[in-house]
Amino acid sequence: MKKYRWIFYLCLFSVSLSAQDLQSVWSNVESNNLTLKAARQQAEAARIGTRVGLAPDNPEVEFAYLWGSPDAIGNRIDFSVKQSFYFPTTYVYQGRIARLQSQHIDFAYQNQCREMFLSVANIYYDIVYQNVRIKDMEHCLQYLSDISAAYKQKLETGTINVFEYNKVKLAELNLQQEKSHAEAERTSLLLQLRQLNGDIEVNVAVAQFPEWTLPADFDTWYASLQLPALSMVDKEAEINQQQTKLAKSMWAPQFFAGYMREQVPYETFQGVKVGLTIPLWRDANTVKQMKLQNSAVQLLAADERFKTYSRLKSHYVMVQSLQQQIADYAALLSSVDALALLRQALDAGQISLVDYLFESSIYHESHERFAELEHDAAMEYVELLFFPK
Repeated sequence: MKKYRWIFYLCLFSVSLSAQDLQSVWSNVESNNLTLKAARQQAEAARIGTRVGLAPDNPEVEFAYLWGSPDAIGNRIDFSVKQSFYFPTTYVYQGRIARLQSQHIDFAYQNQCREMFLSVANIYYDIVYQNVRIKDMEHCLQYLSDISAAYKQKLETGTINVFEYNKVKLAELNLQQEKSHAEAERTSLLLQLRQLNGDIEVNVAVAQFPEWTLPADFDTWYASLQLPALSMVDKEAEINQQQTKLAKSMWAPQFFAGYMREQVPYETFQGVKVGLTIPLWRDANTVKQMKLQNSAVQLLAADERFKTYSRLKSHYVMVQSLQQQIADYAALLSSVDALALLRQALDAGQISLVDYLFESSIYHESHERFAELEHDAAMEYVELLFFPK
């Protein structure tokens, strides 16, 4: 199944270093995940199962030893070998169905892998999100800790009162508690990722989201996609069409031919034996059933294509919107280090402690919002590229 791994990266329009880290994580999970290991074995077994029953029925061998009564007539021995077979077109359709079923199994496994990848990617970007938040809070705490130490000295010298000092300590404590909560969230997510990786620890240290590049035209890009979920329903429709043809071919008589030998005292009869079955009653409604089922499968396939297009278009539009919001925040937040400027102003007496705490809280909330937007964009982008059924 390794040959299908390229499918997961086919649609990556622009990949940064963190996306490469995601691919490394997925490569480990793909190799270690017990569910996927079992799915690979089940797919292989199912693929072999599609070849079962393609050959003609087993030959039938009969032997009979009959005691005569009265004894004077002697005993009778019968022996026969018989082989039955359908009309040749039946085996042609059975072979086609087997090949289509094998392809359907492959697509089903690919789709299962895509769903697993989506789970891994969601957890991965949740971890990156917490890493980004923790990094920003550590940056804020550096300034608060320095200010707290400086205000402690001022308190000891009587320059400020305890209320001023407590304001700084309370702001520092609140941020430390928020950071501890984010670290606990990250630990929980890493445990979830470890579980998906076959109970093997995974370390995700990335603290930056990639820059997503969307295709210029959605419809052109969508037309080039080969999604396993859609391929599955298309194969189901093809299989049903071939099964309808197979059902029609089964109405042809089933032939059998063989050898027969009959032996009685002083006499032996032997020769060929041929015959056929006449399909009158047993499968009377099979073709009608297959035609109705084929119509239903075609409608389900069309519905699945419509729903897939609509969902992907929705993710595409959402990423576009989020990208604009991210660009607006990035242009402002990356221009200056607001905390450094605020600290300089505080030390120079240009602003009060209350002003510093208020402005720094705005800075922190803005970075929180920025990280949230990047996280939302990552979730939408992953859904866009690795869409599950």
